[in-house]
Amino acid sequence: MTRLLVPEMFGLMAIVNVLLMGLVLLTDLGLRQNIIQSKRADEDIFLNTVWTFQVLRGLFIWVISVLVSIGIYFAQTFHLVAASTVYAEPLLPIIIPVATLAVVISAFEPTWTSLASRNLNQAKLVKIELISQVLGILLMVLIAFYNKSIWALVAGALTTSLVHAVIVNFLVVEKRNHFHIDKEALSEIFHFGKWVFLSSIVGFLINNGDRLLLGGLISTTELGVFSIAVFIVGAISMVVSRLLSNVAYPALSETARNKPEDLNRVYYRFRIPFDAVVLFLAGFFLLTGQTIIDFLYDSRYSEAGWMLSLLGLSLVSLRYNLTDQCFLALGKPKLMTYLIVIRTTFMFVLLPIAFRYYGLHGAVWVIVLSNFSSFPLAIYYKKMHHLWDVKKELITLPIIFAGLLCGLIFNKLVSLLF
Repeated sequence: MTRLLVPEMFGLMAIVNVLLMGLVLLTDLGLRQNIIQSKRADEDIFLNTVWTFQVLRGLFIWVISVLVSIGIYFAQTFHLVAASTVYAEPLLPIIIPVATLAVVISAFEPTWTSLASRNLNQAKLVKIELISQVLGILLMVLIAFYNKSIWALVAGALTTSLVHAVIVNFLVVEKRNHFHIDKEALSEIFHFGKWVFLSSIVGFLINNGDRLLLGGLISTTELGVFSIAVFIVGAISMVVSRLLSNVAYPALSETARNKPEDLNRVYYRFRIPFDAVVLFLAGFFLLTGQTIIDFLYDSRYSEAGWMLSLLGLSLVSLRYNLTDQCFLALGKPKLMTYLIVIRTTFMFVLLPIAFRYYGLHGAVWVIVLSNFSSFPLAIYYKKMHHLWDVKKELITLPIIFAGLLCGLIFNKLVSLLF
């Protein structure tokens, strides 16, 4: 896609995706997590209430996206945004509500997908996900090949959501949800979701705040280049997050419900292999960032190399993402919220200052360090809930040196072969 489209399109789409993700997370009450964790997940009344709320939320998000687009349009018209930044792009107010239709489509998916995760039935979910993503990518590439327009990126996302929803609703699920509101179920949703809502808000800011802030500080082209580095690291983070939420979280929830005394053992059973992977990759990217970018992309994206090297260090912080899942499994999402607030405050306070004095290099360093700013409090919470074992915390750390060694070998091989 980077060879079919210009960097500016990726910069513009980065802001669209950030705004879209913001609307999703700013209305998040943890419906999926609630189904996985709740003892009422087998009751039709509860599931239909969740689904009804899910559909209404999807429609509400689309209405808000239209209002946001109108606001951006008037801000552009009255020159309230800097002309050289992403927010001044004329297509931005048009793309936002169209891209948000993907959320509306997903909102009509049945609660079966959450129940499948709860019951650790991942096979069908993965197959559906792969089919929908492959078809979405194929359409995106075809449109970009013939049209070379940013609408190729939008069409790919819409196709993925539509195919996923069609397969689940018409080819998999036999018993569909219907509209229903139960007061007790609604009360449980809001009781569990209030802390998820807060953590989602600050979680959105920490995960996407870099692009929100940089969108008003750098050009569309620079943001497009930065988005390439973020995309590579984000792809790995996404894989880890999906495994944690779809595999580890249901297992931890089941343990917390039935055998809470085994939670520490189950926690570290997942932690150690995850640690090994992310520590190795952190060391690997630190030395190979520039080589990977120069090998995969043309010279227009060369600046993404040093960004990838630095951002790769943030993968080390993924070690504690499993801790967040533990807090959710224990029914204590507020602890996760406190940790995310610290990281968000760190980045939003220091990034503009770092950018002013040290430019984009300083801003990227703040983005990396923000991921580690909540570690002291996370360790305190882990000790409080008997999830802390010093030996198991340290045993995987040397793997980062294996990543560095493989990075050196990779750089040498690429230089010799190419």
